[in-house]
Amino acid sequence: MGTLERTETLTHRIGSNGRVSVKTITGNLRIRGVDGDDARLSVTYRIRATDQFSAERALETGRVLVDRGPSSLEVETPERRLATGLAWLFGGARVGATISLDVPWGTRVHYETMSGSIEAATLVGDQKYRTVSGELTLWSLGGLVDAGSVSGSITLDRGGDVRLRANSVSGRIRARARRFHGLTVSTTSGGIAVVGEFDPSGDYRAESISGTVDLTPLSGVTAELRAITGSIVSQVDNRVEGSRGYWRSIVGDGRSTFKVNTTSGNLRILAALPGDTVGADAPAPTPAGTDAAPSRTEPTDADAVLADTDRQVAGETWNPDEGSATPDEAATDEELAVLQALERGEIDVDEAAERLDRARH
Repeated sequence: MGTLERTETLTHRIGSNGRVSVKTITGNLRIRGVDGDDARLSVTYRIRATDQFSAERALETGRVLVDRGPSSLEVETPERRLATGLAWLFGGARVGATISLDVPWGTRVHYETMSGSIEAATLVGDQKYRTVSGELTLWSLGGLVDAGSVSGSITLDRGGDVRLRANSVSGRIRARARRFHGLTVSTTSGGIAVVGEFDPSGDYRAESISGTVDLTPLSGVTAELRAITGSIVSQVDNRVEGSRGYWRSIVGDGRSTFKVNTTSGNLRILAALPGDTVGADAPAPTPAGTDAAPSRTEPTDADAVLADTDRQVAGETWNPDEGSATPDEAATDEELAVLQALERGEIDVDEAAERLDRARH
């Protein structure tokens, strides 16, 4: 068993506030905002096969599908369109891909994967991220951010001016931003941590069945807790009101209201630590593998697979001796079957999470 690795790129003009959509089953997805009007797509394929010829054939069948509109770019991996069979297996070869995009800052983004992870940085347009079991890592984002995961964690760090909606069943949610203008986060058993200033005109809510909510306010806030067995613990000066089942903790001027609903979780109000404040000019870290792809002539096709006439090959390697799967290929056939059943609507997210947990243990 050997491994063929190939990277292909293309550039498509979408304008300063265009739209980008990426949908996959597995594999890593990366996106960042940059200057300009072009979306630059880079796809790194990794094909495990018995020989290089088989790997090349699998690549021709398994190459990502790209639909380009006047101000949009849609990318979809072919296993999303397979009616039967396990995801992305072609003639005994397994095809995996890491998809990276550089897009204008204001691009509207929709990223969706089943078991893959998502990394995003330096975007300010409306954004939506979805994964079932992968991690969501979001850096230096602004605007409306809508993030969801079933069992993976969600991390928003060094955010700017943000309106955040985030939910996870068993994963942890952590959010740190310069200023929140609205926030709705929920988990079933995962913990929640929020750090930042709060615009008094915004609506702020956190819900958890059994997870603890950690709040580090960098401005005045009134924290309201409704719980059956939970309580409020504070490291900062505050005025506490209420009794069993409902408490209010007023910090500073208390102008913003942060509402917490939980069954058995606690609310902890934490003191700010050095480095908690996000500066207005904080530089954004770059997710690994998102180096800008070179510009090229605008393609004329409106809908195409990345065919020979429509792609640049940035690099290729063939290793005939590699026989073990990488972490990106760690999903078993059983896990992939569960994810496809969820996508077809045959099971709900709770059953999918339970089956995935059994498959991994």
